[in-house]
This record gives sequence, structure tokens and C-alpha cells, in this order.
Amino acid sequence: MNRLFFILIFLFAWNEAAQPTIINMEDFSLDPEKDHLIPKYIEVIKPDFKQKISKNTLAALNNNPGNLRSFRTGKFRKFNTLEEGYAALLYDLNLKISSRSIWTDSTTTINEFINIYAPKCENDVDNYIKVFCYETGLRENDLLKLQRAEHLARGIIRMEDSNLYKNLYLSQTSL
Repeated sequence: MNRLFFILIFLFAWNEAAQPTIINMEDFSLDPEKDHLIPKYIEVIKPDFKQKISKNTLAALNNNPGNLRSFRTGKFRKFNTLEEGYAALLYDLNLKISSRSIWTDSTTTINEFINIYAPKCENDVDNYIKVFCYETGLRENDLLKLQRAEHLARGIIRMEDSNLYKNLYLSQTSL
């Protein structure tokens, strides 16, 4: 009896799926600007690695501007140079932006991303999001998949190590 029941359910579901679905596009209204599908043009300022960096913080000491952790050990990663650490941060962000990370998908928002990147157990996430959004000009509900890694990196470095941020970015701008 159970086998017959499942066969009938399968046939019913298969028959329903075989029916074409008609979508009236006139009823479908999507405002890309309002629905945050079009990223606003935001100037990307690259860090200035020529500046003398004081090694008095964990991020600077480890040459790890994003305070990336090892997936295996959970400890902060150490890089040979600050440029190498920055490249690793961009690589990590590009994985998350492109949904090739187990942590994100195409619907991940900036708010969700920050909660993944800087979890509540270690960070004041509300403040992190507030300062990150102020720094980048993004909104909490903007989609991660539409952002540039260099732009996100700037906001992350700002939050992870403000002294390193000043050395890398503020020498180039009038901020």
C-alpha cells in the first residue's frame, strides 16, 4: 500500500510539473535602483603600501589587514608582507561575492555578510555594520554579489584595525 501511495504522489507531482507556467511580465514590476540591484558608482581607493606601517597591532604584526583566520586552526593567519595579506583578503571577499564560499549565496546582503565575517561572539556587530556602511556608502540591505572586493576590503580594514587603515588610506584622501 505504501509503495502504491508514493507512486501515485510521484505521478501527480510529475504531471503538475509538466504543465507550462505562464508568467505575465506586465504584472512583474522591479525597480533595480529601489531594489538595490544596481550598485551605485563608488570610487575604489587602493591602499598605499609604501607608507611606513607601525607594527603595534595584531593585524599589522601579522600583515593581515582583514584579520583573516585559518579555516583549519581558527588562529589569525600570518603573511610575509602586507600586500600578501591584502591579496588574501581580496581573494576571500571575491569567494564570498561570487557565492563560491559555503557562507554566502546570491541573496546575501551586507548585513548578513558582516554577521558572517565578524560574528557577535567576537564583535559589536551593530557598530561594525554602522561604521562599515558609513565608510563604504553601502546600505545594510544591499546585495553582496554586486560589490567590489576592493571596496569591501576598505570597510573591513577600517573596522579591523583603524591605525592600519589610517596608514593605508588616509594619506591619499582628504578625509
